[in-house]
Parts: sequence; structure tokens; C-alpha cells
Amino acid sequence: MTANAQINAAWEELTAFAGAADALRLNEVRAIFSIGSLPGGYFRPGQSDLDVLVLLRGTPNAEMVFSAAQQEEKQQLETLAAQAAPYEMELIFLHESRLQRDPQTGRLPYADFVQRLLSQSKLLWGAFDLSSLEAPGTEDLACAFRRYLEYLQKKHGGDLQIFWKKGGIAELLKHALVLMRTFLQVQRGELEYDKTQLVRRYCESQAPVPLPPCLAGALEAQFAGDALSREIEAAARAELPAFHAALVEEILRLNPE
Repeated sequence: MTANAQINAAWEELTAFAGAADALRLNEVRAIFSIGSLPGGYFRPGQSDLDVLVLLRGTPNAEMVFSAAQQEEKQQLETLAAQAAPYEMELIFLHESRLQRDPQTGRLPYADFVQRLLSQSKLLWGAFDLSSLEAPGTEDLACAFRRYLEYLQKKHGGDLQIFWKKGGIAELLKHALVLMRTFLQVQRGELEYDKTQLVRRYCESQAPVPLPPCLAGALEAQFAGDALSREIEAAARAELPAFHAALVEEILRLNPE
């Protein structure tokens, strides 16, 4: 199958998912968007999955709190996504109110999702006016990055040493990409979501924190679809904590709170 045929197959899968979702007669879902590599134009069959953002109605009292009706529709959509083929589909559920500024802080807590919707998305189902969204600024992106760091800490019991030692290498490399992407957004005003281009642009950005050589090698091997040797994996894992610490400090350098 040619690359174009594979991309067409990915869009057909999303179209079929949207049709199946429509048959559910959803009431709690406002809109469903394809975001990420496919609408962004850098989908790589065999490496990329299909990211789908599901916008729910309402304003919950706390984040990631779903009503009984929303839980039911969420499970129905997750069941549909699990049956999708040939590509893996990842559903992200977010209340539409989270795309607006927090009235207390004045920040966009989900600035990265706002940016993705504005720059690389396609409506699959429902209705949502993207012109109602405000493009995030530097402080908004820094705020979203802090939230990401808090999530990472909480996920690993408040101790990132567990992450460095026991985290899967794919997850660790993904984290390195998040760091570089956020640096470019916050400190250079550059937007890049294609991970293969991201590494190049980061290295060309004259960042004060160089990408360590073994970490760079591990990322290059991952992009090529090559298996990592134990030596490269161990070396990349050892380099990441210092890279993380230095780059986090640099990202937040102009955004103290």
C-alpha cells in the first residue's frame, strides 16, 4: 500500500468512527476533532496513531469529572475506538469550557490543546466555532507546561526518580520531545509538532541546553523504526534527568510565578 493509500485509509477510519458516533445520538458531546499528525500533514503509517479530541458540554466543578451521562457516552466512544482499524485511535476527552481562560488566573490551562485545534485539526462530528478560541500566548503555554509537570509528578508518586529508572523508554523519549517542543514555543515563539522536524529545529535554535548525544541517537533510532540497543537505551536514560532539569529551568526562566 502506498503512503497516500495509507493516509486515505486513516481518514476513512476516522470517517467511519464519526459515522458510528453519529449513530449513538450523542447528547453530552459538543464536537469531535481529529488533531495531531494526520490533519497536521506529518502522519507516518506504522509510527503515528490517530489522536481524537472529544469536546464535552458543560463546566464541571473539577477537572476530569464526568457526569453519569457523560461517562456512558465516553465509554461508548471508547468502545468504538477500540474496534477501529487498521490504526490505533487515542481519544482525549475535554470539557469545552477548559478551552477558555480560567476566570481566576486569567490563563488558558489547556493552551496546548487550544493551539492544536487552531493549527492542526479537522472537525469530524458536531459543531464548534474555532474562531471563538483565543490563541494562547507565552504565559499560557508556560502555565500549561506547569500543569504537565504536575501531572508527571503525580503520575509517578511525586518522585521523578521512579520515572527515570522505571519509565518505558518510549515514554521517556516522548517526554524529551515535549521539553524541546515547549522550549521552542515558549522561548523561541516557534510551533513544531512534527517530532522528526522538532529535533532539527531545536538543535538549530541555539538553545542553551544542548540535546545530549545518546538521547539524540535514541530519538533518531526511534524515528527510523529501529530497535534500541541496551547500551543506547541505558545511556539515553542516564542523560535525560539533567536535560530535563536544565530545560525546565530555561523554559520557565521568563515566566516566574
